[in-house]
This record gives sequence, C-alpha cells and structure tokens, in this order.
Amino acid sequence: MNFKFIITVFVLLVSLQLSSQELSLALSQHPNKQAVIVAVHGVRNDTLGTILLDQNGKGSFNFKTKQSVAGLVNLTIKDKAYLSYDFVLSPTESPTLICDMEYVYAQNTKMLNSPENDCLNRWFDNIVAYKQKITTIDALSKLYQPTRAFSKLLASEKQTVEKQLQMLTDTINQSNLFAAKYMQYKLAQEEKLAKVWESEAEKTIAKNYFTQIDFDALYGSSMWFAVINLCREAYVKESPYHQIFGEDVVENLKRIKNGQVYEDLIDAAISITQKFGWNKDEEAIVNFIVKDKRIKNPQGKLLKIMQSSAALIGKKGPDLLLTNWSENKPNTTVLKTDQLNSKYSLLLFYQTGCGYCETFITGLKSHYPKLINKGINMISIAGDTDQAIFTKSSSEFPWKNKYRDLEGMNGINFKNYGVIGTPTLFITNSKGIIIEKIATIEQLLAWMEKS
Repeated sequence: MNFKFIITVFVLLVSLQLSSQELSLALSQHPNKQAVIVAVHGVRNDTLGTILLDQNGKGSFNFKTKQSVAGLVNLTIKDKAYLSYDFVLSPTESPTLICDMEYVYAQNTKMLNSPENDCLNRWFDNIVAYKQKITTIDALSKLYQPTRAFSKLLASEKQTVEKQLQMLTDTINQSNLFAAKYMQYKLAQEEKLAKVWESEAEKTIAKNYFTQIDFDALYGSSMWFAVINLCREAYVKESPYHQIFGEDVVENLKRIKNGQVYEDLIDAAISITQKFGWNKDEEAIVNFIVKDKRIKNPQGKLLKIMQSSAALIGKKGPDLLLTNWSENKPNTTVLKTDQLNSKYSLLLFYQTGCGYCETFITGLKSHYPKLINKGINMISIAGDTDQAIFTKSSSEFPWKNKYRDLEGMNGINFKNYGVIGTPTLFITNSKGIIIEKIATIEQLLAWMEKS
C-alpha cells in the first residue's frame, strides 16, 4: 500500500475541512423557500449566496473561500419581505441557525456553534438590562430626600449596577471577537459621539475616537456611515480641529489592512471633503494615496480621485479642450489656462438636471455682476451628453463661455480636473494657477469679499 499517497490524501482532506466555511439553516416554517444571505460591507450590501431550503426548511451553504473578516450578515426569505434577521458570520465558525417560528428574531432563534453570536446576544441583553436599572434608580431617587434611608439604598444599588456594567464593558474591550468590536461601536455612538455637537470637549472625544477606529472591523458592522459621519462633526469649521480631517484620515489609511476597506474609506472621506469644501483635507488625502501606490488599478470614482492630484491648489490648471457647435458640427479648440487674459477665471463643472448645480447656477446668475466687477472670467463646462439639453439649459446663462464635454462626466476635462461630483468649481489666476476650489455659492462670495 502506498502510505505516502494515503498521508497526502489525509492531509488534503484535513486542510479542506479546516479551510471550509459552512452556514446551515433549519427554518421549519419556510419549507422549499430560498434564503438569501447578504453581507454588510461599508455602505454596500453584498450577496454572499442563496440557500435552497428543502421540504423541512433545512439547507446549507458552503463558501468557496472563507470570508476575509467577520461581520454582520442579513438573512431574508425570498417573497417574504417582512422577514429580516441580522447575525454575525465569522470565518472561524460554521454555525447553524435554527428557528421553528415564521418570524425570525433573536428571542426565538438558536445559533449553534457560534461563540460570536452567543456573546453578542448576551452582552447586548445584559447592557440593556443594566442601563434600564440605572435609569429606574435615577427616576426613583428623585422621589425621595437624599437623607432618607431608601435613598441611600438606591445609591448603593446604583453603585453595584454601575460596577457590573463596567466589568462587562471591560470584558468586551478585552475580547478579540468581532461581537466585541460591534458592541464597542454601539457604545461609542451612545457614550462618545452622541453629544459631539455640544462642546469643544465633546469634539475632542470624537476626534480622538476617530483616530483609533479599527476600520477593518467597522466595515462589517452596519455602522460604517453612522460612525464616520458622527466623527466628521469634530472637524467642522467652528471646531479647533478644522482642517486636520485629512491628516487623521491619512493616519487611519496607514493602519487599514483590507484593500477594499482602504478604498472605501477614501471614497467616504473624499465625499465629505467635497460636500463641505474642505480643500486642504482633500489635498492631504489625494497626495497620500498617490504617493502610497497601494492602489494598482484604480477604476471609476477612485480613478477620478487620483487624477484630481493634477488639479490641486497651487498647481497650474490643465488646459481645456473646448467644443463649440456650428451647423450641427463640433469645432474643438484647446484653451490654455495660462492664456485666459483675465485677473481670475472661474471654471464651473456642472451637469444639467443636478439639483445642487441648479441651485449654484441660480446663485451665480444673480451675483454675476459682482463677478464681472471683480475681473472674473466665467467658463462653464457641462457634463451633458445630449446637445439639445445642453443648448436649452445654457441659453439662460449670462456668460458667453459655455461648453460641454462630448463624453459627459467621462469627458477629457472632467478627467483632467478629477471631477467626481457636480458642481465643482476652480478659480485660477492670470497665470492659470489654481488658487481656490469652491463647493458652495457662500464660499464663492466669501472668497470674493477677501480677494
């Protein structure tokens, strides 16, 4: 007998068992139905697979490859819109979900072979119970004088419950489970981020928390958007941390291990900088990812983000490839940004039908005389693919230099300037150097006042 062959086969089988990941369902009230498993990744929902349940409501799904990280997943049953159940799926577990009721929820569901879900459910229930006790004690304490014996008993009981809560919190903080990370994010929203609007002290707490987030874990928690946007409030204009958002994002990017998480944090951060006109922060992020060279083959929005490094403040604006129409024929010319013969030039990238664009252009039209008085040359470039739509909408503009990219938002000028969303505006000086990037009409008016 070939013992080497037997050993090789045995090792192969063991390795396959160790590397496999399986999810089993036993939903007796849903025979012959399709169960869909969707993972929560950042702001996306990615379908992991569909499980066809047999006549007893049983079925399983073998993952071709383990999930790279633990995270929250959602179970739904096709044609049962009311049914939606969230649980943790970890690459180290092959759990079985059992429910003999039509509605699937935590109180009537068993999750076998899953320490992640056992801990998550127990921790969540205990924290809720402790906090409810503290709330009840506080309410009762208001009914009695502090000197009364019962008040002292209440104070003692509160101390006991608070100690139990702290011990549980310590246990969660020391655990390596994803369930612990999930609970930490939940508690952070309630205890560290909920009052971020109230004071500089609260903003400091949020800012410090932002620089310590494990984004690889946050990615699968369903709280990606909520946590990032709460932390963003620590960097608003009135905050002492204004204009260091970009620096903190860069430090977070350096710690991220998962490539997709890395790219999605960039996407989220740039969306914030563009929405609020945080140009310095955007420049810090863009400069880092270009130098970091971690992204090898950028596509879509990420490609535009990286291309925007060619149109940063302090650099010469890329020359414009402009198209005019005469007798229904395009006539294209190159307009060099260092030969615009004006003190300032305002380059507006917009798209007809964009609500923000319409609002901005309305403001531009009403303040156009001020632009003229400031020596500002107005140039608008539309991301419209339809010539008729562009002609109709631009006919009401009071300025004469109005063009469109033939390929719309994917046109050469939009690419050269790294335009991700509209409206996007650049102000250049007489030498074609970009001196300001504008996001709102208020920012434009403020710049005009000081220029």
